[in-house]
Amino acid sequence: MARKIIIFIEFLIIFALGKVFGISLIIRYIRNTNTHITVRLLRAFGAVIGDGATIKRSFIIDNSYEDTNSSGDFSYLAIGQNCYIGDGVYVDLSNQVILADDVVVSGHASFLTHTDCNRSSYLSKKYPRQCKSIQVNQGAWIGFGATILSGITVGEYAVVAAHALVNQDIESRFMYAGVPAKKIKNLKNERS
Repeated sequence: MARKIIIFIEFLIIFALGKVFGISLIIRYIRNTNTHITVRLLRAFGAVIGDGATIKRSFIIDNSYEDTNSSGDFSYLAIGQNCYIGDGVYVDLSNQVILADDVVVSGHASFLTHTDCNRSSYLSKKYPRQCKSIQVNQGAWIGFGATILSGITVGEYAVVAAHALVNQDIESRFMYAGVPAKKIKNLKNERS
């Protein structure tokens, strides 16, 4: 009981500081947070997060404010029920990142919703800014250090192997690996 009271008090303090000093304070806090209140803080500032979701330690959120497409809060983040987000996961919230129920995201995975080389006038003409959402469907598993690029949909019960670079949609019930990620295994006919 005492632990729950302490967690609640810590949440109230950080929540109040976030309201007074802005969302940047919340972002700094959740990069090294008390895991028991991360979900509550994200919800309090606009994220939709289902019951039973776990976000482990450092959760790195970028571009939730100060970007051209930023919402100014966490409303571009949706995490379904019973999801697991590992340590050091990076989420670019220039656009929506949607994780359906039962998704597992291993540590140090990255979700990049935009590309922009605006500092180089030459390259920005060749590679104009793109900003698209990312959707990871039910029961998918994103491996350690994998990178999911903007506009990607990961199918249901798909596996993205560790350190894969996903630059195309991932079919349901298949495993993808490599840089760039390629289909390597059909999971449809495997025994459970």
